[in-house]
Amino acid sequence: MINDHDKPSARRRGRAGIFVVAVILAVIVLVFAGRNIWHAEKLDQEQETGVKEHNGLS
Repeated sequence: MINDHDKPSARRRGRAGIFVVAVILAVIVLVFAGRNIWHAEKLDQEQETGVKEHNGLS
């Protein structure tokens, strides 16, 4: 069983919660930014070659 002195303090739990939320938000921002960069590079390539890539069912 966990004794009272083994439990983290409320301040430490709050910091841990903020850290988890910050990590999740950072992952979302990185994925969004990476996808935008990839899309911009693909768009530049399509404009240079004049050939549009078709992926998936078209």
